[in-house]
Amino acid sequence: MMEDEILKVAAIFQNLGADERQARTMSSQLIKRAEQLSAERNTSKVEELQKLLEVAVLGAKGETKPLE
Repeated sequence: MMEDEILKVAAIFQNLGADERQARTMSSQLIKRAEQLSAERNTSKVEELQKLLEVAVLGAKGETKPLE
């Protein structure tokens, strides 16, 4: 996991209202989970991170992701 990657994702969480420390923690956890999912599903980490971020952003707005 690269620091630059963590900071970019953390910026999204900060825009949603998290303080810097919380944003970095959530960012690290989300990236780690994306790495796990990409290994399990044989997909790209970027693809899995995109899906997880979509859910996180919708959750912050009080919305849910429609079933696919």
